[in-house]
Amino acid sequence: MPYGIIRLSRDSYESVRAKVESGRYANADELMRAALRALQREEAASAARGSSLGIAEGDVFRKLWEAANRSSQFLR
Repeated sequence: MPYGIIRLSRDSYESVRAKVESGRYANADELMRAALRALQREEAASAARGSSLGIAEGDVFRKLWEAANRSSQFLR
């Protein structure tokens, strides 16, 4: 039973498709569950080490936004 839909970039979609077509995963749902389990293990290991280097930590999105704004100033 589906609970939601996710949108992927073309590159991400092609990566998922290639993994499924390789036979390693039966379908995209199985691949996403495996990816989420791997992310959860990585975050748990990071927390156990006392590290704050998680994927979404460290204001990554703010830093990307600021970098994009700096580069767009040159286009004006």
